[in-house]
Amino acid sequence: MKTLEEKLFKHYIGYLDERDEYQKSIIYNTLAKVNMYSFYLISILMMGSLIFDSINHQFTFGTFALFFIQQFNAYYIFIKIRKSGVDTTEFYDNATYILQLKRLKKQSMMAGIQWGLWMLIMMEYIFPALEGEKIEVGLISFVIWACGGAFFGGTMYLLGKLKLKKVDNN
Repeated sequence: MKTLEEKLFKHYIGYLDERDEYQKSIIYNTLAKVNMYSFYLISILMMGSLIFDSINHQFTFGTFALFFIQQFNAYYIFIKIRKSGVDTTEFYDNATYILQLKRLKKQSMMAGIQWGLWMLIMMEYIFPALEGEKIEVGLISFVIWACGGAFFGGTMYLLGKLKLKKVDNN
């Protein structure tokens, strides 16, 4: 598997000879940036395709393909980084650990609020307007998306807390 990966890597980058560590680090850094930019570009294209599909009242293969590519990319990166352990941050003193937990809690709460508001706006206002339906937003919609945002924020907090490790010196 490593030789296939090396062959694809050489073909994709376009070099023949071996590279030194500095050149490899530049190549990996460039590929990481391209992957990050393509992730956001695919997200934007997927949203545009979803809006187009909802206007035309049909789902196209392009929307599903973009969703599959994005999810494959996200899960692949998540699994590889998680297995290598580079996403874990170790803390040797309690004060820094508690400070980081407070920061994580605030970030997770903001992520949950943003997600809930974004979903409320998209699902209750934008998509019905694009489909030509009547916009009806009630208290139940607010409660549902508030609970969804709280669940999302809580999940982000728990996943973030798994990446923090307090090391005891005893």
